Amino acid sequence: MSARVLITGGQGFIGRAVAAHWLDQDPQAHVVALGRSPRRDDAFPHTVHWGEQPVPAPVPGATRRALDPGRYRYERVDLNDQPGLVRLIQAWQPTVVIHVAGALRDAGLSDLVTTNILGTATLIEAVAASGWRPETVVLGSSGGVYGAAGRLPVSETDGCLPLDQYSATKLAAEQVACIGAARHGMRVVRGRIFNVVGAGQDERHVTSWLAMQAAAIDAGVRPPVLRHGPLTTTRDFIPVEEVARALVLLALRGEAGAVYNVASGRETRIEEIRELVLAETGLRDRVEFHLTPGRPADIPRQVASIERLRELGFEPTLEMPEAIRSLVRYYRDEVASAASKNGKPAEPRPPSRQVSVSVRYDYPIEIRAGLLEQLPERLDAQFRGARVFILTDTRVRDLLGAGLAERIRRGGREVGLHAVPAGETSKSLERFGEVVEAMHRFGFDRRAVLVNLGGGLVSDLGGYVAASYLRGVAYVNVPTTLLAQHDAAIGGKVAVNMPWGKNFVGAFNHPRAVWVDPAVLQSLETVDLSSGVAEAIKVALCGSARLFRLLESRVDDILERRSPAVLEEVVRLAIDTKLAILEPDPYEANLRRSLNLGHTFGHPLETELAYRDLRHGEAVGFGIAVATSIARYRGVCDEETAERIYAVLHSYGLPPRVPRHHLQSACHRLETVHLVRGGALHFVLPAALGQVEITDDVSCADIQEAIERLARHPVLKDCVSET
Repeated sequence: MSARVLITGGQGFIGRAVAAHWLDQDPQAHVVALGRSPRRDDAFPHTVHWGEQPVPAPVPGATRRALDPGRYRYERVDLNDQPGLVRLIQAWQPTVVIHVAGALRDAGLSDLVTTNILGTATLIEAVAASGWRPETVVLGSSGGVYGAAGRLPVSETDGCLPLDQYSATKLAAEQVACIGAARHGMRVVRGRIFNVVGAGQDERHVTSWLAMQAAAIDAGVRPPVLRHGPLTTTRDFIPVEEVARALVLLALRGEAGAVYNVASGRETRIEEIRELVLAETGLRDRVEFHLTPGRPADIPRQVASIERLRELGFEPTLEMPEAIRSLVRYYRDEVASAASKNGKPAEPRPPSRQVSVSVRYDYPIEIRAGLLEQLPERLDAQFRGARVFILTDTRVRDLLGAGLAERIRRGGREVGLHAVPAGETSKSLERFGEVVEAMHRFGFDRRAVLVNLGGGLVSDLGGYVAASYLRGVAYVNVPTTLLAQHDAAIGGKVAVNMPWGKNFVGAFNHPRAVWVDPAVLQSLETVDLSSGVAEAIKVALCGSARLFRLLESRVDDILERRSPAVLEEVVRLAIDTKLAILEPDPYEANLRRSLNLGHTFGHPLETELAYRDLRHGEAVGFGIAVATSIARYRGVCDEETAERIYAVLHSYGLPPRVPRHHLQSACHRLETVHLVRGGALHFVLPAALGQVEITDDVSCADIQEAIERLARHPVLKDCVSET
C-alpha cells in the first residue's frame, strides 16, 4: 500500500519541506497538508524583507516543483477544530501523521498554550475519535526542551528543564501526546528538532536574519551595518532538508515511544555563521557591526547527540557553508524578485563613511647565549626610565626571576614581581585576574613595561594581560623553555584556557621584543625539553627538512648533553621556519594554516585531561603521531616518511603514555576545536619532510582507528595504555 501522509503545519517552513521530501523520495506517496492559514502555493504565511520592504516569504522553487498537485493537496483545518480533524482523518485514512504545526517562539503565552499544547492534544483525540489508526504519529518537538544542559552533547536520556515559555509548552505537548497515545494505543515517535536553517525561514532566526541583511547590503538596498546579538553562543544548526529527511525516517523506522534528537551533532558558534555569511557576500571589510541584546535566558551552548538517529541510518550530508550559500542565494534571487513584483524596488542606499586602519608590527627577536644577564641594559635601551613588572611562574621565579628583578632594581628601576603557580592550570581567567590586580597594586601605567619571564604559560597569560590592561600596554617576552623560545613567545597569539577549550579566550597582541637565551635551557627538566622538541618537529614537518634532520641526528646533544650550540641552532631554524609561514598570515585569517599540525587532536586531549598531567608539547606530539597514522593509512605520505616521524618522536620520549579511554574521549571534544577555528574541522597531515596537506574529512572514527594502529605499532605501542 502506498503511503498516505497527513502533515500539520502544512503551509509552514518545515511542513512544506517534509511534504516535498516525502513526495520526492517516494513516487507512490500522497500527502495532505493541513493548517489554519489560507492556501498560497507561492509563499509562506510570514513575511521576509528585501531592504526595508516586507515581502511574503517566497516558497523556494525546488519545493514548489516537488509539491505535485496530483499527489499533494492542502486542507484549511484548524488544529483545535476536532470535528473537522476527525472528518479529514476518516476521509483520508493516513498511514502516517507528522505533526509539525506550532506557534512562533515569540508568541504570547495564550497562543503558545492554544497551539502547542491544546493543538497537540486535540490532534491525538481526533485520531482516536476517527476510528482510524495510522501506523505512526511523528511529533515534532524542540531541542529547547533540554534548557541549558549540564553536559554536552545533550542526549535523549538527559533531563529537560526549559528556560522559556515556548520550550515549556513544547515539552508539555510531548507529555500530553504520550499520555493520549498510551490511553488510545497509538504508536507515537518524538523528534526534538534543534536549530533549523533554510530558505524561507522566519527572520527571527539568526541565520535568516544575517543572510537577509548581508544580501541586501551587498545589493545596495540596505545601509552597510550588520546587526546581530552575542556571537559567543553556540547552537546545533541543521538544514531544513536534513530535518525533513530525519522526520520521514522517524515515520518509517522510529521506535514507538522513543525520543530522537533531530540535529547535525555539530556545535557551531554564532560568530562562525556571521563569517560564513560575510564570506558568501564578500562583505568582510565593507560593513560595520552593531551588537544587539540577546534573548533573555538564552542558552550559552547547545549541541545534540544524534547516535539514536544514526542507528536508523541517518547521517548529515549538508554542511553549513552550503546551507548558508543557499540561504543567501534565496534572498538575492527569489526574495529580490518577489520584492520587484510586489511594488517599487528598494532604493539603493548612499554609502556610509568608512575608516581604513592599517596596522603593522615590527619587533626584534634576538637569540644569544647569556642574553638574560644583559636584560637590564636591553630594557634601559628600549624602555628608558619605564617601571618594570615581571610576570613569571613559581619555578622560574626561584631559578631566574628573583635574581633578574634584583639586577634591574640595582640599576635604579622600580620593579614588581608576580609569580603564578607553575603548570598549564594557571593559564586561566582566575590567574588573569590575579595578575591584573597585582599590576594595579604596583601602580602599572601606560609608560611601564611588562616582562614575561617563563615558558608558554607565561607568554600566553602575560600577553593576554598586556592586551587587556588599560586597553593595551607594552610587553616583552623572555622565554625560558624550548617550546616558548621558538613557538609560544613568537607570533602574538595570546590566550587563556576555559574548561571546555584550550586558548578559548584571547587576542592577537604582539610583543615589543623577544629576547631568547638558549643557555637557560640547561635547567629544564627532560620532559620539558622533549615537549619543546615536539613543537620543533611540527615546524620541521611544515617547512624545514633541514630542521627535521637536525632533530633526528642530534638527539643526545639536545636531550642528554644540552649542547648550547645545537640548542641555539634548533631555536634559530624553528623560528626562521615559523616566521616564513606566519609572514603572509600574521592574524590567522587562513584557518587552514599548516602550523595546526598536531593541534587538532592535541588541544582536545589537553582539555580531556583538564590541562593536568600532560604538557602542551606532549599533547602535540600525540597529535603528530595520530596525524601521521592517518596520512600513512590514506597514502598521503609513504612508509619511510611515516617511520622516520615515529622514530624521531620516540627518540624524545614522545608520545607519552595516555590511557586509551582518555584518548577515545578526546575525539568527542573535536567540536571544541571546530568551534575555535571556525568553518570545517581542518586536519593537517604530513606528506613529506617539510611538506603537509590539509583535509577537512577526518572524522572521530578516523582518529580512533589511528589510535588503535599506534597501539599496535612496534615502536609507539606503549603510548596507548589501558590505565
